[in-house]
Amino acid sequence: MQVQIQFIAQLAEIDEQMDEIHQELGDLPGEVKEAEKKLRQKNSLVEETQGLLDELLDFRSKAGVMLQELKDRETRYAQQQFQVRNNREFDAITNEIENIRKEREAINEKLRTSTVKEDNLRLILSQQQKEYDETREILTEKEAQLTELSGSHSDEVRGLIHRRAEIVGTVRPNLLEDYERIRTFHTDAAVKVRRNCCSGCFSAVPPQRLVEMRTKLDQIFTCEHCGRILIPEGI
Repeated sequence: MQVQIQFIAQLAEIDEQMDEIHQELGDLPGEVKEAEKKLRQKNSLVEETQGLLDELLDFRSKAGVMLQELKDRETRYAQQQFQVRNNREFDAITNEIENIRKEREAINEKLRTSTVKEDNLRLILSQQQKEYDETREILTEKEAQLTELSGSHSDEVRGLIHRRAEIVGTVRPNLLEDYERIRTFHTDAAVKVRRNCCSGCFSAVPPQRLVEMRTKLDQIFTCEHCGRILIPEGI
């Protein structure tokens, strides 16, 4: 019948193998995520500029109709000026005509500057699209590298994850919690005793503790110096 320290030893071995795989992948997973984030930012800029350009083109396509409608309204109001009954109505119509003329001037001014704005927007959009394409290419390359590296380990990783889940189910919750806590400080949370020393920090293990570790396999012992769980020789 296996004891808890044997399960911990198996768990440590699996975690060591998985850490080696992660080290082989290096910074690629993080670089892929960063490239994805950058690509989303570049895409947002492209969409924003394209939206401004679409609004400008839409305005220019409708400006002629808007100006004609304003002109027709101005003509109707001008005709009504000769049919007013008092000064108040005359002033009201005059104000309407003045507002219409201001609106027409604003549209004409916007039309006059629209060509320059369109050129600037197209120039900005071209540069943003170029940066987006470059970022997309970088992301594609990194994804291909990650897929290639991950693919060579995919079956191994799945097997390790499955084995780890089985072992975790056999470890006492409090012991598993201690093991995971130690891993936040030392990736090798459980290490073997070699030549009466902790193989994690190479500190000597007291003789009395060595005897207890050999005779009390149902207990868990840790290194007095580094805090790692000690795995007796022979386990």
